[in-house]
Amino acid sequence: MTFEAWLIFFIASLILTMTPGPSVFLAMVHSLKYGVNKTIFTALGDITANAFQMIFVAFGLGVISTNDKNALLFIQWSGIFLLLVMGIKMLLSSAVLVVKKPSFRTDDVSSFKLYWQGFWVAGTNPKAIIFFSAFFPQFISGNDNVPLQMLIMCPTMVILDFCWVMTYAFIAKQFLGWLINYPNYLNRFGGCVLLAAAMVLALNNQVI
Repeated sequence: MTFEAWLIFFIASLILTMTPGPSVFLAMVHSLKYGVNKTIFTALGDITANAFQMIFVAFGLGVISTNDKNALLFIQWSGIFLLLVMGIKMLLSSAVLVVKKPSFRTDDVSSFKLYWQGFWVAGTNPKAIIFFSAFFPQFISGNDNVPLQMLIMCPTMVILDFCWVMTYAFIAKQFLGWLINYPNYLNRFGGCVLLAAAMVLALNNQVI
């Protein structure tokens, strides 16, 4: 993977990982209840689960790209279609998540409990594997070593994911209050991000 290709992947990942999901909401609640420092363990659980999901996706992509280059191209366009569907669905759907703003307290909670909750929420989210399966193939070259490319991309996304989870945890008090008052804005934002990403990736594939 060239530096230019990695940079494009980095920018795309930076934008997409900023879209809040279940793990972000959990981190925000933990931040309000137990403090930002404790929430680090929640974020670590989240990225551990994501790392396993990425490895699963990487293995499948490695096998496919080795046996059939055309199959990788098909997966790339299927991934773009999935991002479009996810974006439209998120854009048109109403907020279904009800968030109650908890009062801050300094309970002595187990770090392992926070880690496990972060791992469980991320690991049981089926959309994660679908998202990774749709996103990673857009930046994979079937002519190069696929495992090596994934070895570069996976840690990049894991680090960005961790940074965004902790960023939302840090600003939880302000952001959660806004979310309660304007719950649908989050879906609109996330949907627009996914649609824009799908269109950019489609143009990129067309050029290639």
